[in-house]
Amino acid sequence: MHRAGTSWLGLMLAAGRDFIEITEPLNPLNRQTIFPARVSTWYAYIDEETESPYLPSYEDALSFRPHPLDDIRRARLGSPRDPVRIPKRWGSYALGRMQRRRLLIRDPFALVSLRWFLRRLGCAAAVVIVRHPLAVVSSLKRLGFTFDFRNLLTQDELMRDHLALYREEMESHLGSGDVTAQGALLWTILYGLTQKAAQGNKGVIVVRHEDLSLDPLGGFEHLYRRLGLEFDSGVMDTIERYTGSMNAKENPVGKHFTVRLDSKANLGNWRHRLEEEDVARILETTSPIREHYYPDEAALLAVPDVSATS
Repeated sequence: MHRAGTSWLGLMLAAGRDFIEITEPLNPLNRQTIFPARVSTWYAYIDEETESPYLPSYEDALSFRPHPLDDIRRARLGSPRDPVRIPKRWGSYALGRMQRRRLLIRDPFALVSLRWFLRRLGCAAAVVIVRHPLAVVSSLKRLGFTFDFRNLLTQDELMRDHLALYREEMESHLGSGDVTAQGALLWTILYGLTQKAAQGNKGVIVVRHEDLSLDPLGGFEHLYRRLGLEFDSGVMDTIERYTGSMNAKENPVGKHFTVRLDSKANLGNWRHRLEEEDVARILETTSPIREHYYPDEAALLAVPDVSATS
């Protein structure tokens, strides 16, 4: 889910020469998306019933086919970034075709549609990064990121197929500004769906943010091998550069998308962001889904908050 480390994971997986990356097509704020127009719903559910607005664009992306007219039409007048971003993507598509690279779709908002990506698009794998809810919710709270559950409630197919049991809980949070309660419930819903999608499906690979943070080189080498990627010295250098102790232990709020951090120190940042009451509420809401991913929770939560004293 968002604030779980998908940007970091995607950048580290693209550190070699295997992938061409596209970023968050399903993010409603993404103006330069692969679709003719931006999506309107957070965590849009895609299956055979709802795929028609999405499938052609994903198939074109898999074939590295750009749509210059759509890209130019969506460009913001006077934007300093779009004139750079658009040609850069065209160039990456050309490189992908010439070098026969693979496509990496980095998108936390694809989480509710994992099976569709594997079954319909033929993706080789869906890599899901799970991060402890205390860390995720503390990040949401720090940034003031609320979530409107109408994004899920108005998706009839999603509610019918997966989320009917959560309807009353989601409705109880409508109009609320309680980031802690919203974040804990959303974490429970999304990683409950992940648990369900991963059962008996070898194409869903779940990695823990904490394991990659404690041992970045070892963790990413294992993931690279599992995905059939080359783990060379260049990849190792990139991982060390983005995770080493020379980096900041916590980024300023205005730079919350920056992924270069001291990965071990980052594990304890939730401690100075959350009150005891927040911690208790989060742990209560997210159990037992949390216990499935964190049977060793006590050891992980013992990691100290070094940023508060740095």
